[in-house]
Amino acid sequence: MARVAAGDLAALGALFERYRQPLFRFLYRILQHTAWTEDLLQEAFLRVYDQRRRYAAGKPFSTWLYTIAHHLAIDALRREKRCLPHDDLHALATPTEDFAQTALASAVRAAVARLPEDQRVVVILREYEGFSYKEIAAVVGCTEEAARVRGHRARQALKTLLAPMVLDECELL
Repeated sequence: MARVAAGDLAALGALFERYRQPLFRFLYRILQHTAWTEDLLQEAFLRVYDQRRRYAAGKPFSTWLYTIAHHLAIDALRREKRCLPHDDLHALATPTEDFAQTALASAVRAAVARLPEDQRVVVILREYEGFSYKEIAAVVGCTEEAARVRGHRARQALKTLLAPMVLDECELL
């Protein structure tokens, strides 16, 4: 990031290659629309370059990047003020996948998508991206305890949303 701060576009390209896939997954899980996700991915890296002098050396770059992306996603959701269309990018199963696993993964994705935005982001960052609650707090702009509470509430909501599917599975056995 020090090279990017000095205006090195090749260094920005290296950061883009390193973080493109995880950041795409993060944004997609929030927006659930491929075209918007691709646009915001590009916008996030443009903001990294534009705000390169604001980056605090010594702080984790990933936290700063995800904070930028999170703000862009929130702004996009506010602009739309409606349920974003879901495209089935991740819902497509390969022939070798076990049907039950695919159905369960699809149900979990759908349940996560139904969570309130503040809880959904915590789940995505914690469970899919492997962030600590301290890092999540930095990304979403809350205390570490608030991030933990949001995570707990999200898990409770997911249990409620997924309970019918789990019960159906048990009845089939």
